[in-house]
Amino acid sequence: MILQNDKFTHSPVAQDFIWVAEYPDGTHLPEFDFDTKVENNFYNINRDRLFRFGLIGHGQKIYFERDGIFNIAGKRLQLFYEIDGKTLPLNGDFKYSTNDIITYKDAESSGLLSSYKGEGAFNNRITQYSIGYKTNIQVEGINFHFKPIVKLPFNSLAYISMWLVADRKLDGKLIIVNNGRVAFETKAPLEPNVGGELNWIIQ
Repeated sequence: MILQNDKFTHSPVAQDFIWVAEYPDGTHLPEFDFDTKVENNFYNINRDRLFRFGLIGHGQKIYFERDGIFNIAGKRLQLFYEIDGKTLPLNGDFKYSTNDIITYKDAESSGLLSSYKGEGAFNNRITQYSIGYKTNIQVEGINFHFKPIVKLPFNSLAYISMWLVADRKLDGKLIIVNNGRVAFETKAPLEPNVGGELNWIIQ
């Protein structure tokens, strides 16, 4: 398994991070082949068989399992919503689909435009990598739409963005558990069918 061993920890190309999709039989599809460096199409990922999805680069691995639990450089993140004394898991359950995967790059372009024939020189660079998923959760009679995305900005701290919608009014709190210990909790009231978003710097 590429995402769970120490052999592959760096991008095979000049790009800082590449995505990797893994399947239960041990096969995988990387954004760029580790040997040939040939690029693979994101839409060739077999989502029905997907077991693990993540990013590799700079000696680090950031990925999530099929149950939605994130592993970020050795930090295992579980996410919960607590309401009326009940702690409801937002990830960690195999019965919810996490194959609606998300990955994208933010980039910026800078340069000088010459007045001669409108020509010029431009420099493009990636400023942030993002990876996550969207899922629907039904628990304790509540329907949630949940979208967690880990973001890796250039020259800044990694953070996780969590977008949550419920089909009813809730006065609960969001809890983040890191390697089995509560790392963060905050009040997170929700109005029916209105999304709430929280960004948390990964610690």
